[in-house]
Amino acid sequence: MARPTLRIGVTSGLIERVGDRLRETAAAAEIVELQRDGGWSAAPEGLDAFFFSEDLYVETASAAAVMQLLQTSPPAWMQTASTGVDHQIFQHLIDSGAVVTNSPGVHGGPIAEYVFAYILQHAKRVSQHAKHQAERRWAPLDSVELAGQTLGIVGFGGIGEACARIAKSFGMRTLATKRRPPDSEFLDSHLQPAQLRDLLSASDYVVLCCPLTDETLNLIDADALAVMPPHALLINVARGRVIDHDALGDALRSGAIAAAVLDVVPTEPLAAESPLWDLPNCIITPHDSCHVDASYLRTAEFFFTNLAHLIAGEPLEWVVTDIELSDASLGDV
Repeated sequence: MARPTLRIGVTSGLIERVGDRLRETAAAAEIVELQRDGGWSAAPEGLDAFFFSEDLYVETASAAAVMQLLQTSPPAWMQTASTGVDHQIFQHLIDSGAVVTNSPGVHGGPIAEYVFAYILQHAKRVSQHAKHQAERRWAPLDSVELAGQTLGIVGFGGIGEACARIAKSFGMRTLATKRRPPDSEFLDSHLQPAQLRDLLSASDYVVLCCPLTDETLNLIDADALAVMPPHALLINVARGRVIDHDALGDALRSGAIAAAVLDVVPTEPLAAESPLWDLPNCIITPHDSCHVDASYLRTAEFFFTNLAHLIAGEPLEWVVTDIELSDASLGDV
């Protein structure tokens, strides 16, 4: 008996970028396209594979179509575009009964560049210069030299190490919390998670790269913020609920810390009535720190590798279905 044709679901975004590669890799497969309006090119029930690509994080109609499919006829296997699987959406993937595979290590570079874009903006007072230009004011400002400054990294996985690598190129001192001592040439000092307060008090810049777990829920609370230097900048590229946002708002309004940059918030999108929008020392971005085309193509490579395994009847790589969500996340705590 002939083997049934594989049915593979992908988004219009993937087809536009690497459709030729897909057709080459799976020449005998039926490709079922998920369109931006949430429609499917063919019935999506009974898919052997589906690539949960990055475009689904911003295209709400097509993402809703996937969520509906998970409730009725989940694909047998889903490849995700993320390293972390601690975002709330992944619980739906896991609960669907599908085999879920992730894409470890693909976003470290772009997210670290995002982190340093805002570190440099803060240190070199870019926003204040722009304000002065708009006012036609010639007003020289003092700024900060990054060499000799300390970057504290909470959670030292791929993203944390990428941040440390850039920090060392500026001559910065690097500290990081992680349960297991990392082997990294870019890290000056390793601390246990229980030493978080030591890291916070010693850091001029703090970047959160840890997963969301029971231990990291509201990790940065009022007590943690209180030990940070008043000139410190806090950047969150982890998960929104790692920070107690009520306490953060209080700290920003009182000047307990200088500023915060949030690429993630507890509930996304951030509600229009949130007081954080109005704080001049709080920068909010829509969870897009890793949205670069090169990153999309790197995640697609993970999908194509596993798709070739599927076609050949071989075991899939990077399976996360049967492990704790906190173990397959942004990085260690």
